[in-house]
Amino acid sequence: MEQDIAIYLSALQDSLRKKWETLQEVLKLTKQQQNLLGQDELDTEAFDSLLNQKGILIRKMQRLDNGFDSVFRKVRDALQQDAGRYRPQILEMQNFIRTITDCSVQIQALEQKNKLAFESFSKKKRNEIRKFNLNNKTVACYRQNMANQHHEWQSYFLDQKK
Repeated sequence: MEQDIAIYLSALQDSLRKKWETLQEVLKLTKQQQNLLGQDELDTEAFDSLLNQKGILIRKMQRLDNGFDSVFRKVRDALQQDAGRYRPQILEMQNFIRTITDCSVQIQALEQKNKLAFESFSKKKRNEIRKFNLNNKTVACYRQNMANQHHEWQSYFLDQKK
């Protein structure tokens, strides 16, 4: 049984390590999004690609979390009963969890900044579209008014007095 627990602990540590590596990739992609949002003109295809890549990584993290939870449930009781024996592994996992939490907080802060920048970009584009539509309506009304200035039934009178 002790060897099984050691294997489970190794799997837990490996899962945490993979989650941290995945979070590092998410952080890198989030920084790339920040750079894109900081440019004058947003490259929407590149932005969309980054979103898709982050979605894949997030699904990977969810699978890692689910696996971690299922393995942890198997060894939780043994770890609680004999915590002293597994103290080094537990401390290493706690350090990984702290590192993961710090990285998650950093990602959340960047995501909040990116959200505000994207909302600003969206608002600017909506205003541009609104102005464009207003200009089109104005031009259409002007053309219609000019076309309606003369009808066939109207006659032209010229004053020829000198």
